[in-house]
Amino acid sequence: MSLTSALNLAASSLANTQFQIATVSTNIANATTPGATQETYTETTSDSVGAALSGGTISRLTNSYLSSTVNQSASTSAASSTVSSYLSSYDDALGSTSDDDTISNLLTKLQSALTTLQSDPSASSDQTAVVSAASNIATSITSLSSSIQSLRTQANTDIGTTISSINTDLQNLQSLNSAIVLGTSTGADVASLEDKRDSTLTDLSSLVGVQYYTTSNNSLVVYDSGGTQLLGEAGGAATLTYSTVGTLGSSTSYPDDGISGIMLDGTDITDSLGGGTLGGLVDLRDTILPEQQDQLDQLASGLISTANTASNAGTAYPPPNSLTSTSSTTLSGSDTFSGSGTITIAVTNSSGSLVSSNTLNLSSYTTVSQLVAGLNTISGVTASLSSAGQLTIAATSSSNGVAISGSLNTSGTQSFSDYFGFNDIFSGTDSTDIAVSSTLAANPATLPTATLNTSAAVGSAAVTPSDSSTVTSLINALTTNQTLPAKNTATAITTNISSAASNLVANAATLISNASTTADNDSTTFAAAQNALSNATGINSDSQTAILTQYQDQYQASAELISAVQSMFSTLISSLGG
Repeated sequence: MSLTSALNLAASSLANTQFQIATVSTNIANATTPGATQETYTETTSDSVGAALSGGTISRLTNSYLSSTVNQSASTSAASSTVSSYLSSYDDALGSTSDDDTISNLLTKLQSALTTLQSDPSASSDQTAVVSAASNIATSITSLSSSIQSLRTQANTDIGTTISSINTDLQNLQSLNSAIVLGTSTGADVASLEDKRDSTLTDLSSLVGVQYYTTSNNSLVVYDSGGTQLLGEAGGAATLTYSTVGTLGSSTSYPDDGISGIMLDGTDITDSLGGGTLGGLVDLRDTILPEQQDQLDQLASGLISTANTASNAGTAYPPPNSLTSTSSTTLSGSDTFSGSGTITIAVTNSSGSLVSSNTLNLSSYTTVSQLVAGLNTISGVTASLSSAGQLTIAATSSSNGVAISGSLNTSGTQSFSDYFGFNDIFSGTDSTDIAVSSTLAANPATLPTATLNTSAAVGSAAVTPSDSSTVTSLINALTTNQTLPAKNTATAITTNISSAASNLVANAATLISNASTTADNDSTTFAAAQNALSNATGINSDSQTAILTQYQDQYQASAELISAVQSMFSTLISSLGG
C-alpha cells in the first residue's frame, strides 16, 4: 500500500469516527428524553478522502409493529382510564355501605321505620320518623340523579377540551410532516424530527383512536378509527369543531335533544371517532351514564307508584280536614274524566267516628267540572278546583275530617284517591323530581296508616288509631314482586322495590369495579408495549458509553496513523534531498 493510500485511509477513518462519536454523543445526551430512538451513522464506501464526511447517512432504529402496538394500547388505555376516573366519582355519589347512605340502605331504613310504626300507628314520633326516612331516600335519589347529570356535563365540557388538543396535535404533525418531507428529499438528518412525530402521534392516539401509514416521501397520513382522514399529504391537517352546551339534563342527548355533533367541514363525524380520551368521554356522556340514569329513573318511578298506590288505599288517623290532589298533575275543568267505579266519601269527627257517608257513581261524570259539581252535592263536603289545577275535597266543618274509599273503575285496578294523588307519600315522576309530598312534609300526622271502614254506622268508629293496615300494606308493597316498566335503555324487570334498590347499587358497584380493573389492565399493557419499543429502539446509555470509548480509541489510532504517515513522508522527502 502506498503512503498516499495509507494517508487517505487514515483520514477517511478519522472523519468517519468523528461522525460516529458525534452520533453516539447525541444518543447519550438523549438517553433520558421520552420517545428518543437510537441513531446510527453509516459510512458510504469510497476511496477518496472526505467521502465519509459527504456520503454518510444517519438513521434511527425503528420497529413498526411495536410502534403500532404502542399507539393502539395508548388509545385503549386512555379510553378505559377516562371511564374509570369518571365512574370513581360516580362511586362517591352512590354513597358508602359502611356509612349506611346508599339508596338500598336508606330504603331499608324506611322499611324499618314503617315496621316500628306498625306497632303504634298513631305515635307522632314514629310517623315523623317514617316521613323523614322517606324524605332521605327521595333526596338521595335526586342527588344521585343530579350527580349523574353533572358528570355528563363535565364529560361534555371535556370533549370540547379534548378536541382542542386533537387539533393541536394534528397541526403539529402537519408542521413536522413538512420538515421531514423536505429534509428527506435533501438527504438531511430527520431522525430527531421523526422521533417528535412519533411522540406526537402517540399523544394523538391517546386522545382518539387512529389509523395511519407513511408514504414513500416519508409523509405521515392519519385517519380516525372510522376512516375519516385527519391528516393528509395534500389536504393537510383537519380542524374539528364542537359546540358545548351549558348544563345537561336527563332529557338532553345526542344527536336529537340539545347536544351537537363533532363536526369536520360541516359533516358530523361523531360516530366515526372512537377510542382514546375522546371515545371514553363520548361513551360516558351518551351511553354509560345515561344507562345509570335510566335504571335510577326506573327505580324512582317504581317507588313512587308502589308507595302511592298503597298509601292511597288508606287514610290518616284522624282523617285530615281536606284532601288535595298531587301537584304532579295539573287539572282543568274541561279535562275528560273517565270513571266507572263507585266511591265512598266519609266525614268523621276528630276521633274518627262517622259523621256522614255518601257514595258516588263515577260513571255519571265525563269531565272534571262535572265531578266537582257532583262532589259538591254531598252533605258535609265541599269540592273546588284551584287556579293551579289542583282538586281539593274538604269537610265543611273545620273540626271534621274527610276520608275516601273506592276504585276509579269497576276493574278496581286503581283507587279514586290514587288517581288524584290525595294521599300520596311521594310527588314527582322519576329520579329527577321525586320528593316527599308537600302535605306530608308539612304535617307527618297526615301519613295514611289506617283504612276507612265503609260499613261503619253514624256515630261508630270509621277510622281507629290502632289500625295499621295501610302501614302493613306499605311494608308488603315494597317487598312484593311487580313489573317495573322499561325506562329507555332500562328494560322492564320483574322484581320488588327493595331488591331493585339493592340491585341498582350492586350493579353500579360491579360496573365501577370492572372499569377499574380494565383500566389497570390496559395501563399495564400500554406500559409493557412502551417498554418493548424502548428496548428495541431506545437508547441504552451504558452500551452507548462503551461504544463511545471504542470510537475514541479508534479516533486516537487513526490520528496516530496519520502522524506516522506524515513522519514517513518527511523522512522520504529528506532522503531524496528535499
